[in-house]
Amino acid sequence: MFMVEENSAQKERLEKIFRRVEAVYGTVPPQMAFLGNIEADYLEEFLTAALRLARHPHIDFDLFTFLRLHIAFKEAYEYCKMYNTKMLQSKGYTQKTIDAVIDDIGKIPLDASHQALARFAIKAIYESHACMQEDFDALYGMGWTQKDLFDAIEHAGTLLRNGRILTAYSQKTQ
Repeated sequence: MFMVEENSAQKERLEKIFRRVEAVYGTVPPQMAFLGNIEADYLEEFLTAALRLARHPHIDFDLFTFLRLHIAFKEAYEYCKMYNTKMLQSKGYTQKTIDAVIDDIGKIPLDASHQALARFAIKAIYESHACMQEDFDALYGMGWTQKDLFDAIEHAGTLLRNGRILTAYSQKTQ
């Protein structure tokens, strides 16, 4: 799936990490194998960030998945489109709900404050110059902290970046 060679120099370390990944995901998703084959530290950092989001004290974890889904479709990240769609379907979300969020991030099936946070995260990565103090104040007024805003924006931005990297490494035909 990705044009990368096996990281044989870190084989033992990666086998240990991959066992942990398999325990959580049931398999090693291709994007995680890719990161590990580039450098085991990259995969460790990715897993640490994923765990931090899964344990986020304020943001529903599904918001992060919906952000990834929305960006994947906007940017035509084929693998991410499939992966996040399947993840949401496995959590019981209907295709109708998923399609609505693909078209409009504000339609995530969470409360109004999560919808506002999702809209802001997308605005921040695509229209960062349009983010004003009033936007921040409105979100703070809903109970979000500056760390919450940063975490949502950072995750959206990370997907934008990682999706482009994975697309560069994706096997393609001319």
